Amino acid sequence: MSSDALPPQRRGPQGGPGGGSGGRGANLTPAQGALEAAKRLNLPCFHAGQIVPGMVGCVACQFQIRNRGPLPTCPQCGDMVWAWLDEGDPPTPDEESAEQRAAREAVAQSEAPTVEENVKLDAPASVEENVKLEP
Repeated sequence: MSSDALPPQRRGPQGGPGGGSGGRGANLTPAQGALEAAKRLNLPCFHAGQIVPGMVGCVACQFQIRNRGPLPTCPQCGDMVWAWLDEGDPPTPDEESAEQRAAREAVAQSEAPTVEENVKLDAPASVEENVKLEP
């Protein structure tokens, strides 16, 4: 496999294999990696952490998932950049993320368990041995 076929975040310092930034001397951020992959693949690309519901594929290993929330890192190779593979228009995560993030935080706060200290518990359960459960 030639080094040009590797995604930018997997190329070495002079564009060769070995990781790095494809010859720019500094590592790419996930957002920069997504922009580079979008140019290279001619597909909309997103990075881990963005809320993108739909079918996406890892740009490094082609692992595909149907995503519903924030994009994870790829469970197969650890890459953080995903290409949009679903039909129709891709979502705009930057516009949706503020609304969805606020809704998700509100739900998380309402569902959070309450923590109380120094609470006296009821009497412990009794244990009986040699009890037949079947008639």
